[in-house]
Amino acid sequence: MNNETNLNRSRVEGLLIRSISLIRHRNLSNEQLLQQAWEEIQRKNLGIYPWHKYRLCRTAFELLLDAIEENRLVTLGLPRTRQEVLDYLETRKPTIKPLSSQLEEVQNILQVANAKLDEINNLVYPNQSFNFDTLYAEVKRLKVQDLTSQISLKKQELEQLINTAKERLTRAEIFIFEEIFRKHSRILQTNNNSNVERLNNNNSNVDSNVERLNELKEILSETLNQEELQTLLNKQTEIFNLEKHLNNLQ
Repeated sequence: MNNETNLNRSRVEGLLIRSISLIRHRNLSNEQLLQQAWEEIQRKNLGIYPWHKYRLCRTAFELLLDAIEENRLVTLGLPRTRQEVLDYLETRKPTIKPLSSQLEEVQNILQVANAKLDEINNLVYPNQSFNFDTLYAEVKRLKVQDLTSQISLKKQELEQLINTAKERLTRAEIFIFEEIFRKHSRILQTNNNSNVERLNNNNSNVDSNVERLNELKEILSETLNQEELQTLLNKQTEIFNLEKHLNNLQ
């Protein structure tokens, strides 16, 4: 073989090694590798992932066409003529065309997603090129800042509503009222979602903590209706979830 053919042969082998499992074929000779790849390109069931491997195989055989034309690789069991390879590749077109369209759609989706990331990056860093790690860190910092502000405001709002409700309660009722929030906080801390869900639905089949909480709520029902009290507890739950989100970011 001349130098050009030898160069193509090296490129071909690299492509074929990437298109079939290197672990399974690393002990094959160069000639066996070419034979195995030719068999694989004919039997491969194409999908998005195999399609990438098929393209590597096809590129490899396109590089071999000149050598095939000169009958230099007939002994390897490869096609005897350039036209034989082209005819076979032509038979795969009905399968390849829809796969190519799918791949193009995926590439378009990625292109749109990248464009949106660039837009976000330009808002945050107008004079810097896109860097995912830097953008992620800044978005995270802003989210932490936003959550911190939200939590502070919602705590102030809940405190004002609690103080307003307390004005209608006796000293004994205030103790029960505060105990309700302490009990509810402990339930939230256990992160027992089933208990919280049963609590909100006032289901009678509840564990002792939730059952005790409902008893306390019932005691205050004449002064504070259930809907009003549940609104306050929901705000406490909202603050708990915001704090949990904030802790996960830090």
